[in-house]
Amino acid sequence: MLKSFFFLHSWWFKVERFLLLVSLSLAIFCIVYLEWFCGIGDYDNEYPPLAPITTAVFIAASGSFNIALWPVWSFITPVILFTQFMEVVMVISLLGWHL
Repeated sequence: MLKSFFFLHSWWFKVERFLLLVSLSLAIFCIVYLEWFCGIGDYDNEYPPLAPITTAVFIAASGSFNIALWPVWSFITPVILFTQFMEVVMVISLLGWHL
């Protein structure tokens, strides 16, 4: 069913997938490697450009995702994606740091 959607083959969707992969890789590097293995709790002081780069990559990924899905949901696309993002944030915050 998903293969029939034309937006999955668009250039913007490919850019979004790549940027989201980079963003998740940076987040895993910060949380798993730096905090858990190296014991660096305040990695903002150790690696100052890491947080702004991760934030910029995530914003670029969400912008690309909005552009890729615009033909599907039109002007309501940012509202839908923001709502889904906030749902994920709330579920993670309810789980706490006991993952």
